[in-house]
Amino acid sequence: MSQCRAIAHLPDGSAPNVELADIDRVVGDKQSVLWLDIQDPTEADLELLRKEFGFHELALEDALRGGQRPKVDEYTDYYFVVLYGAELADEKIITHEIHCFWGPNYWVTLHDDRVAEIDTAIERWRTADQHREFGVAYEAYALFDAVVDSYFPVADAIADQLEDLEERIFNGDASLVREVFSLRKQLISFRRILAPLRDVLNELIRRDVEVFPETLVPYLADVYDHAIRVMDTLDLHRDLLSSAIETHLSVTSNRLNQTMRTLTALTIGLMVPTLIAGVYGMNFQNMPELSSPFGYPIALAAMVLSVVVLFIVFKQKDWL
Repeated sequence: MSQCRAIAHLPDGSAPNVELADIDRVVGDKQSVLWLDIQDPTEADLELLRKEFGFHELALEDALRGGQRPKVDEYTDYYFVVLYGAELADEKIITHEIHCFWGPNYWVTLHDDRVAEIDTAIERWRTADQHREFGVAYEAYALFDAVVDSYFPVADAIADQLEDLEERIFNGDASLVREVFSLRKQLISFRRILAPLRDVLNELIRRDVEVFPETLVPYLADVYDHAIRVMDTLDLHRDLLSSAIETHLSVTSNRLNQTMRTLTALTIGLMVPTLIAGVYGMNFQNMPELSSPFGYPIALAAMVLSVVVLFIVFKQKDWL
């Protein structure tokens, strides 16, 4: 079941909640600014948007289906914007797709589940004085800023995970490679939504958007700078993960080489006594020490001595 909330900044400076039946009155008053937020939209909600705002069917279809990349589409008298919020839950990156309709004096958001960034942006817009100067553009800026700021805790948490993985590289953890590749896959998916969002912000900064005032461009440029910083951080994490994989493979290879050297040393250490025992087991008549009462102790002593000498040699070579 969907949940709708509408807040309006009125000419008298108040910001009350608005009933859905009064939306057309608020939108019709060009001195007022509306934020309509719809959680878990249904066909009935889309019908409301058709009736009150006349949004294009393609935009409404994208908003209902989801799975869109961050973008900004221009229509006759409004813009359709797609962006993503992000959070880390159970060491997994969870993204929230947000669809926005940006009109002359209204900002409509649609999304599944509750999105903390929207709550933050609404509260910020509701209590800010800049809305009088910037109008509906401040709603867009508040949401963009809240969304990009949500990326920093995710990037920091990824850095902590990466540091933990690096510490476990030398412990021989068999599950390490799987975790590294899982984290790397999440990083790539995260970057896949951040890169287009950076392009959206860049497009809004550089193009002449009627509802976006020039005086607000420095604020949006600051959000753009934050997005670049997050992207650079993700690229660094991805490179570190690649290095971690290479380091893990190198450590594994070195450990295998050490194991092979140890086994080789043990094999040689056993071969020499076996050779001596084999020679004296041939039972030739003229075998040295064969008729001596000390032959058996001498043979055992030769075996022990050979093992001790080989042990010392291999120990010096760090094979054991």
